[in-house]
Amino acid sequence: MEIRIHDLLDGLEDCSIPMEEPDVVSAMRIKELTKMKIEQQESLPRRFVRKRFFPLALAAVLLLCLGAVAFAVAGIPRFTATYRMENTGVYTSLEDLPEAEKTVGYPICLPERFSCSYAFSGMTVDGEAVYDDDYSVLQEYYTVHATYTRPDSPDLLLSLSPVLDLPETAEAPPPSSSFSIGDRELKIYRDHYKIVPEDYEKTEEDLAAEAAGHYYVSFGSDSIEEMDIASADFVLDGVNYCFFQQDASACPDELLVQMAAELLEAAAA
Repeated sequence: MEIRIHDLLDGLEDCSIPMEEPDVVSAMRIKELTKMKIEQQESLPRRFVRKRFFPLALAAVLLLCLGAVAFAVAGIPRFTATYRMENTGVYTSLEDLPEAEKTVGYPICLPERFSCSYAFSGMTVDGEAVYDDDYSVLQEYYTVHATYTRPDSPDLLLSLSPVLDLPETAEAPPPSSSFSIGDRELKIYRDHYKIVPEDYEKTEEDLAAEAAGHYYVSFGSDSIEEMDIASADFVLDGVNYCFFQQDASACPDELLVQMAAELLEAAAA
């Protein structure tokens, strides 16, 4: 799937910097344009994202980790972006969970440690919103991003966001695999991302991989960057939970299933 962002500039025509004709704009250029627009109209999001459809939980994580290389939300119109909210912050202890729950307005279950040795090291509470095509806010909400660490392994992110009651407009792509844990369904996504310069021409291999699915080309990098990302999400008590690992090779399905099962067990205790 090709990721282009010319329609991202809709509504930004009154920015005081020149607009280019090409339909491919660099990630840095997007940030410049949206920053200037925000300075003119504070109600607009800090980062606009209008790309491939994702479950809300995964879209929130990609927005945090990949910045401009993030994606539209499946099932709701039209896209999600960061949003200025008053009570965002950083927390370093699970003793702060009651305070964080008051802020976000939904229950938070974050184990201190998993049996695989991943341990809680901190979390942030951030503001996000869903926007329509006119950049009007459809719904604002808080997300929670918790970081788990273990020796000699890349960090693992666990993100929470509320299930939103908005009309459906599109379906997310099917997961790479799914597992039943009690009465919950855990959906695992394994996707390859190729971020390329604006003058890059897709190869036959790119086109074949896109057609096969779970392969995405994004324009806007100074050089070719590739990454394999693993994520797993489920819903609990009206909250989307999403495990996210930016190095998929370090995160087998068995690990994600075990961590999800332990979280669900902790929530039921």
